[in-house]
Amino acid sequence: MGCRVPVALVLAAGLHALPVHAQAQEERALALLRASSAQSAIITFCSKHYAIDGTTALRISQTARDVATKVLGQDRANAAFKDELARRYAEVKEVGERQWCTEQRDELSGSEVRIFEN
Repeated sequence: MGCRVPVALVLAAGLHALPVHAQAQEERALALLRASSAQSAIITFCSKHYAIDGTTALRISQTARDVATKVLGQDRANAAFKDELARRYAEVKEVGERQWCTEQRDELSGSEVRIFEN
């Protein structure tokens, strides 16, 4: 009997860990969709104000969406991306295109991956 209690505790702990792991994966997938929406907004809005590497931005955006889709499934990922893209575009509109793009350019200036060419 004494042996059953630790085994039950281990099993119960394992069951509780699965939702936490799944939740963490879902949060990471949603973060990837936010990154993807940022790259999409950079392509859409910032190329009017700065020289950008659209190919790299598109590749980052698509890769992030592909990984998120594997975690969330096609329908959930598409719906979440659509919502996130609408939120991102509203953010750009609120801040103003040029200001938002300047902020993105400043944030990404120290990155190894160069999205903004100038």
